[in-house]
Amino acid sequence: MYNILKYKVVLILTLIIAFSGCRKIFDLPDEKNYLSTKAAYVINEIPVTLGRTNLAMGIFNADNSSFPMTFEIINPRFGDGRPADDMLAKRPVLVWTAEYTGNEKSVAEIDAKRKIEERPMLEVRASGDIILWESATSTVFEPRDSVSYPQDIRYFDVKVKNSGGTRIMKNLFVNPFRERPYEPSNDINRYSGKPNTTTPNGTTLEHNHPVIYGMKGEGTNADLEANGGGQRGVVYTYIRKVPGGTGNSLRFKFLDKDSVAINPAKFNETKWDQLVHGFNKEQTNEYVKYEVAYPIPVARIPTRFTSGGVNNVGGGGSAHVEFVYSRKGFGGFREQGVIAQDFTIFEKGDWEIVFHFKTVNPKFEDE
Repeated sequence: MYNILKYKVVLILTLIIAFSGCRKIFDLPDEKNYLSTKAAYVINEIPVTLGRTNLAMGIFNADNSSFPMTFEIINPRFGDGRPADDMLAKRPVLVWTAEYTGNEKSVAEIDAKRKIEERPMLEVRASGDIILWESATSTVFEPRDSVSYPQDIRYFDVKVKNSGGTRIMKNLFVNPFRERPYEPSNDINRYSGKPNTTTPNGTTLEHNHPVIYGMKGEGTNADLEANGGGQRGVVYTYIRKVPGGTGNSLRFKFLDKDSVAINPAKFNETKWDQLVHGFNKEQTNEYVKYEVAYPIPVARIPTRFTSGGVNNVGGGGSAHVEFVYSRKGFGGFREQGVIAQDFTIFEKGDWEIVFHFKTVNPKFEDE
């Protein structure tokens, strides 16, 4: 049996060597990769918002074509044929050079894992994914209006190549929305960038709302809701820049119905040291402030600071905060109130997130 196996191995090796030798003797061409005639992008419009990194993933269908491939953006143009090479201009962006884990102990440690590189604002990756970097802003890109005219839309083609051939995917396009430096952004008009109203040219403003549960209203004893109205109250979330600072801060603040600051200490079960990936916490009677790296989250990676936590394998796209307090309710039972918010901030600066109990104050006192 051993001799038979040995004979088979020798025979296979001989055939391999012979085949390789024949290829060289007869000058046969190397085996080519395969490039399917059905390889294509599954969408033509790349959805983008200026001022943030937009990554369109999984939009190239290789149809079993062989990798590696090279991808190249060619023929950038407007709808009327004018050249649009400006969207391929290189501008500085932050790119990762080491893995972000969510366990870093300082802003400096996070920044040490990133560096500035000059990259084209619009870029295609080796996978076919298309990225528009945060360096593309309305100062260099004209954002779309509420009515889009074909001549103003930016088109481009993508050349796809491997040793099996070359194909050109035509008429992909971007028609970007104006910057909205944070999410949720219901309060920003996506066309004008101004405060958003419920109707065009209206005066009633749209607002962002947190998630609330377990809270009672002061003086009403009714369950508070984020947008309940009447005795159930209304709570707004404001995300806004504050003057001064180093450009690397984020603070949280609470306002009552008279716009007076609520002491954050009243949220007596909040895990302040685990709230955000921030450092050097400063707590006053009016706010809690952290030193942070921007954007927030700094990378689309699930961590204990993002929505759904580390087990949300598809998450990492938004931060998540919860402010919790407990009080003694009727019958001596402990009641827990929670205000929660998912959010993203794309623009570096000194920001604050304010929760405004607009009509009914929360009840913190025991029964």
